[in-house]
Amino acid sequence: MAHNIDVDELDSIAVAVEHNDIAQMRVANIKIASINLFNFIEPPLAYYDFENIYSHGQWQKKCQWLSEFLAHRQPDIVGFQEVFSPEPLKRIASEQGLVHFAVIDAPTLISDYIYRSPVVALASRYPIVEISSVEPDARLVAAMGLSSEFAFSRKVLRATVEVPHIGKCDYYVVHFKSKRAGLALEPKLIEPKRFEHQPLALDNLAPAASMKLHSETQLLTEQALGRWASTMQRGAEAALLFNGILVRRQASKHPVIVMGDFNDSLTMGALDALTIQGESLHSNDIKAAGLGHLSDAALAAVFAQYQLKDAYELFIEANLRDSLTGYTAYHREHRAATHYYGPKGSVLDYILLSSEFDASHGRSLAQVVDYQTCDRHLVRPEYERDAYSTDHAPVIVELALRS
Repeated sequence: MAHNIDVDELDSIAVAVEHNDIAQMRVANIKIASINLFNFIEPPLAYYDFENIYSHGQWQKKCQWLSEFLAHRQPDIVGFQEVFSPEPLKRIASEQGLVHFAVIDAPTLISDYIYRSPVVALASRYPIVEISSVEPDARLVAAMGLSSEFAFSRKVLRATVEVPHIGKCDYYVVHFKSKRAGLALEPKLIEPKRFEHQPLALDNLAPAASMKLHSETQLLTEQALGRWASTMQRGAEAALLFNGILVRRQASKHPVIVMGDFNDSLTMGALDALTIQGESLHSNDIKAAGLGHLSDAALAAVFAQYQLKDAYELFIEANLRDSLTGYTAYHREHRAATHYYGPKGSVLDYILLSSEFDASHGRSLAQVVDYQTCDRHLVRPEYERDAYSTDHAPVIVELALRS
């Protein structure tokens, strides 16, 4: 259900006036950022375990890092993930001119002062006129063979922002299911490890379904099944969100921006639904939908209205397409990681844009003129400055209105 926002202008007018000159200077360009804040929780509250409490000094450093990041980068609209404490975040954002704030969920209290399930939020320099959560369509959940209790692992926030010279835009902030297995076989049928010299009594072997598992066998089973279960959840979230975006887009005609921690690569398959293209559809399916009479050009135009593209790809296409082919290939191959697991880097954080921001689309309103992966704290950290920052690299896209 959607809710109209009653912004308390009296609380924010001083900050809004102070930062108005910044908005005026960049009236034709819009900066959008996505930041996973990594356990943003104000002490004395704890995340997941009673030992996970920031000291006052640690919390101050974490807040200072974020404040300095916003002051330096000057984004106009920011999507946040891993938010346990929205009020301090709202205050920090407001101090940097992001005086409009939206959140539609709350973390879950485990016991006493310990919380789990952080939420997403959005802060904006421009008015937020409507907020809503995105709920999966129960009919589609059933059609996909999912449990009737299926839900997004973290609620998706949709915020409609009144952007200068563009109008109302729908911003979606997501944090898809992680890759962690999170599966424990019950009951735990673990057999003490058999040493190689011990004989195996074949006549006493139990059927596979009830066989007691060695510790290592159980662990590998839980990891294999758990990771696949997480992948299925993440893929279902992406597909059902895309349906919600399509329904909203058809009704509102608003430009669309999807941003957040996707917890997977767009190229790995589980998230294919978000960037599905008309060219990938079978001709028989197109005919069955009653679109067989359309020419290829007309079909492309129809599908382009609903297609989402990676802002990084749009940046390359709009700014490097006149360069040598090898140069664009180099940029695609050497895209900066947004998260590291040990020495291995992955791109998990994305900003997706609708056709209004695609320079190749005839009716686009703006185009991507810059894309930044802000990874200094990950690849060249300074302890005093970065020790309590985040384990993700924020991503920022800059849009310029087309003349």
